[in-house]
Amino acid sequence: MHTACSFSFNIAAWHAACNRMATAEQWQQWAAGQLDADTLPEHKPALAFLPAMQRRRLGAAARLVCEAAWELADRYPGCPMVYASHDGEINRSFELWPELLRSHTVSPTSFGLSVHNAPAGQWSILRSDMNENTALAPLSDGLETALAEAFALLSDGAERVLVVVADDPLQTSYGVSAERAPFPHALAMVVEAGGRYSLTLRTGGADSERPSESAKPYYGALDWIRFLHSDGLEHTRHYTGRRWLWQKNA
Repeated sequence: MHTACSFSFNIAAWHAACNRMATAEQWQQWAAGQLDADTLPEHKPALAFLPAMQRRRLGAAARLVCEAAWELADRYPGCPMVYASHDGEINRSFELWPELLRSHTVSPTSFGLSVHNAPAGQWSILRSDMNENTALAPLSDGLETALAEAFALLSDGAERVLVVVADDPLQTSYGVSAERAPFPHALAMVVEAGGRYSLTLRTGGADSERPSESAKPYYGALDWIRFLHSDGLEHTRHYTGRRWLWQKNA
């Protein structure tokens, strides 16, 4: 395989949010395999820092983005943001279909909030944040792609970059074949220059055009949380034609 890129960075701080784990201790237990998320009651991010009217306009993905990243943005102001999502606001998009069938029209507001970059746009509005932000719609390796984009911004002179990966999987009530994350989640990181972590992308190979039985699912953010909490120094995620090597450096 060919090494397409390799880069290093530090993580100044990170925070995860989902509709199951509510505390750092629960995330740590889950990462260690000591806690089954399915046994925990579902909850909606409180977002007490937002007025009620603003909270009501947020879809599930946007709620997760705010819950995961808000406190980090307060601690590290002025960061450009890289937002990546495989699922985007897919459930909000699906909800528009019955309305379209009934009335042959949809609310412009509902439609505007269902597009892929809506959470990134809402973030900028809610925080009155005029910093650069980038919304990515990756295939599978969303976290790695977002970190590569963040590294490019660091190389262009940014002091720190806020990386947010959020996914609200398609509801199981929609009886279609679709890969689904085990639960809605968001991972936010403040990334800065340094050598504490490394990512290396290798591409090509004999099976580069064929789906592999060992290919990892799209929700790499959850694997990254496990990796951060583990004692392991390396972890490889295989995608069709691509391999990302994660490393912790001494």
